[in-house]
Amino acid sequence: MRLGINGWRLQGQRTGVARYLLNTVRHWTGEAVAGRFDEVTFYTPKALDRRENPLPGNVRERVLRSNSRMLVWENVRLGPVATDDVLFCPSFSIPLLQRGKTVVTTHEATVAILPEMYPPAGRLFYRRLYGWSARHATLVLTHTEAARQDIARCYGVPLDRIRVVPLAPAALFQPVRDDARMAAVRAKYLGSASPMFLFVGKLTARRNVPKLMQAFAELKHRHGLPHKLLVIGLNTTNLDLAGLARDLEVAADFHYLAYVPDEDLNLIYNAAEVFVMPYTYESNSLTTLEAQATGTPVITADTSGLSEVTGGAGTALLISRAEVPEIGQAMLRIATEAGLRRELAEKGLAHARRFTWARSSAETLAVLEEAAKTSAPALDTRAAGKSAR
Repeated sequence: MRLGINGWRLQGQRTGVARYLLNTVRHWTGEAVAGRFDEVTFYTPKALDRRENPLPGNVRERVLRSNSRMLVWENVRLGPVATDDVLFCPSFSIPLLQRGKTVVTTHEATVAILPEMYPPAGRLFYRRLYGWSARHATLVLTHTEAARQDIARCYGVPLDRIRVVPLAPAALFQPVRDDARMAAVRAKYLGSASPMFLFVGKLTARRNVPKLMQAFAELKHRHGLPHKLLVIGLNTTNLDLAGLARDLEVAADFHYLAYVPDEDLNLIYNAAEVFVMPYTYESNSLTTLEAQATGTPVITADTSGLSEVTGGAGTALLISRAEVPEIGQAMLRIATEAGLRRELAEKGLAHARRFTWARSSAETLAVLEEAAKTSAPALDTRAAGKSAR
């Protein structure tokens, strides 16, 4: 049998889906796929630098040249030529026309749950595309039981066609017990030795970075904390972060970076006093797990999915609402309660060590083999119509 992989996401920086994809495929060595797939083809629009993207030697790269965006490339270039027994699509969508069976990773269904958090194109187009892809795929992959339930409810996908494979922190995310290196990374990214609150992730609306900045400003003004706030992630919503920092009178204590390489990110996680991800709603989060893997306490929302990912109350500090008072109170507790910091760091680290990419990639490969041997599902038109409304 032959396995194809949509590798478009590895064309840019290793964030989000790209990190998920690379950490999954890099374990599919000849020994791992033996007896399951005779051939593994990684489709890309441009040749990859295999030093930056260390795929196993048995994974053959096929370049379908294009400068198009992913959805155009996926449908115009990939769909017509991929004749593999099963095509793995790691980012919500599958080609509208495909020759073989497909497995799509639907990471969550928040565009259907919180449409107001997305621009009109997201509400009208991506919600329908993601739902259509999930319903038409042979099998659907996701990362938590909470996400599985959301996908079934919002997109009309039968639960028996959705498989849960947890995410894992990459092996490089681990504790660093070196005061000199921590001082150096703070100096590099903060310009000082101050303690740090940290956010890492795309600056989407549901992640509430402006509210995080407001909570931080109130802590600075009311309690005089010496902390800095470092925000790392693509500013996909075009927030005027510098202007907001000036308005909140924290410009000297706020720092923003669109991206840092993983090696530095591991040190930044370690240097942070706490990782804060104030979601309105989410069913999974890789960055919270990465932070825990470095022994850094986590503040995030009290949703079923995030409780599942982080290990729940006592392993992470969960807030009932992503609003300024709740965010600020949680940050103040971490900043002023050393015992709580130690407890969350120790329990979070123990929890994160339960997950490995070796296991996650093996479980993903098993789902792909299952799909290759499974009859393609028939579309439930009643469920499709319901989820599209």
